[in-house]
Amino acid sequence: MYYSTEKQMEKLDILAVQYGLEIRQMMELAGFHMLELFRQLKISKTAKVIVVVGNGNKGGDGLCATRHLINNGYKASVILVSTKISTDSFHQLKLLRKMKANVLLYSRRKKECQEMVLKSDILLDSLIGYHLEGAPRGVFKELIELLNSSKARIVAYDIPSGMDSTTGKCYDPCIEAFATLTLALPKKAFLANNGKKYSGRLFLGDIGIPDFLYDKISKDSRPNFNKKIVQL
Repeated sequence: MYYSTEKQMEKLDILAVQYGLEIRQMMELAGFHMLELFRQLKISKTAKVIVVVGNGNKGGDGLCATRHLINNGYKASVILVSTKISTDSFHQLKLLRKMKANVLLYSRRKKECQEMVLKSDILLDSLIGYHLEGAPRGVFKELIELLNSSKARIVAYDIPSGMDSTTGKCYDPCIEAFATLTLALPKKAFLANNGKKYSGRLFLGDIGIPDFLYDKISKDSRPNFNKKIVQL
């Protein structure tokens, strides 16, 4: 199995878009794979699920996953860090609003959001992706600490928020995940001791990138996606 650095993952994402894959397409696959992970982990549909969403594409993945979860009978709500999000993430948010999903803006309803997190059963970390630059600050720091203080199990998208995707350094604070669904390629961070510890059970999802683009990163680096999601 090939493990990518931050720069390699960034290059693969750029190549995928240049090839013609749309970010929304990749978000849809990421969202569907999270639903599949919930099924594999045997997460009950009675569980209180809170999806905590940042302003990057990882946040868009979380919004898309929320729609798939709700459509399949899960009780999922969203906490937004900000409404200043990417166009593709905003598209996912609009779909949720049309469904009348429960979406709260943290800055406006902080106390209610905090209570929701502390009473939840499952927390989905969609805060910070593989582009982390130093320790989380401000509202991101506050939310990571809040999630870790909950008794809920945390499932992370791509990489736990607060972890360097290349070195595996876990900044203070860093999400302590029960499971992580990483996308396209596993990250080198997962090979480090703390990276393993903070990521929990590792799963890999295919977001539709073809073999020849993976070869531009490293020959034969595309994982064998013989299932919807692969446990690492």
